Amino acid sequence: MPSKPTQLHKVEQYFQKNDDVIFVNRATENFQLPLHNHDFIELAYVAEGKGFHHIGEEVVPVYKGLLFILPPGVSHVFRPSTPSRTSPPLIVYNCIFLPSLLVSLKEWIGGEPPIVDFLEKQLTLPSAFQSVFDSNGQIDSLIRSMLREYEQPQNGSPAYLQALLVQLLVSIYRLMREMNKPLLEGKAAVPFQQILSELELHAHESMTVGQLAARCEWSERHFSRVFKQHTGQSFLQYLQHLRIKKSCELLRSSQQKISAIAEEVGYKNIDAFLTHFKRIAGMTPREYRRVIQEQKQ
Repeated sequence: MPSKPTQLHKVEQYFQKNDDVIFVNRATENFQLPLHNHDFIELAYVAEGKGFHHIGEEVVPVYKGLLFILPPGVSHVFRPSTPSRTSPPLIVYNCIFLPSLLVSLKEWIGGEPPIVDFLEKQLTLPSAFQSVFDSNGQIDSLIRSMLREYEQPQNGSPAYLQALLVQLLVSIYRLMREMNKPLLEGKAAVPFQQILSELELHAHESMTVGQLAARCEWSERHFSRVFKQHTGQSFLQYLQHLRIKKSCELLRSSQQKISAIAEEVGYKNIDAFLTHFKRIAGMTPREYRRVIQEQKQ
């Protein structure tokens, strides 16, 4: 059955006046908005609830505190964890702007080559995306301030919004730099992003926090604290989300039996898989597969 075509969202749909350079909104995500891409840069911040972010061929479980950097051309759509209206909604704040705005913003930042390189590569690289977790609450505060300024403009609001955007971009850069810096100095130095990449590759295996802590030569307690700071979740929560993410990809792309999918992503007990899937996705695997099939019709 052919998939529905991807919609293109153009900047003209959001910027009504010639002097508009930044658009900010608060969206309650649903199952009606189709997969879409856009000709602008989008920063999408998950402020409330939980659900899934469909990005290209990936399905990423989302929760409060995650921010996604979406360059032009990236196809994506957010979905709540369940279509039920009685469940807590998935709320996403969106900040969009044109790549051309980066030229003036880079001048504001000044002589900081690493940050300038980040602006150019991470915000404009086609067909790629990045995500960070708001570990200190600064992104939440900044993007809410941007929405208030956008919805209730005053004298000087365009400059104020751009100043807030610069703060937001620098905060994102700092968080990404923190994720990629070595956890230890010396021969055992391991970037945290490398730990997450290894976990992604081996999520289906029997893996413990002790094994990863030993990889960094840290105590389990210290590693768990750092892990929570970087991801917003405990090791077990993050591992379960990874496994459910992979199961969603298989439910969407194959006709395998649910029991086979559960085993492939690392669950030896089908009941445990069904329990975790329902808690994270808000619906059963069978219901999720049906919703995905209905979207393709």
